[in-house]
Amino acid sequence: MNYKGYLINPSKTAPNLYSIAVEGRGGKIPNILEGLYTKRDLAKTDIDKYLESKDRDNAKERSKIRD
Repeated sequence: MNYKGYLINPSKTAPNLYSIAVEGRGGKIPNILEGLYTKRDLAKTDIDKYLESKDRDNAKERSKIRD
C-alpha cells in the first residue's frame, strides 16, 4: 500500500504485522518510522506525525532565514 510516498507492507518475518519502507529506489526511513505495526492505520498515523513535524521544522528554518 502506498501512502504519502511511503510503502506500508506486510513484514517478511511476521506477515500479520506491517513495516514502512520508502517508495522508489529505497533509502533510509526516519527512526520514528522503524519497527512493526499491528495495523496499517497506526503506520499511517506515524507517517502523518512525521510529515507534520518535518513541515514545522522546515517552516522554522524558513522564518530564521527571513529574520
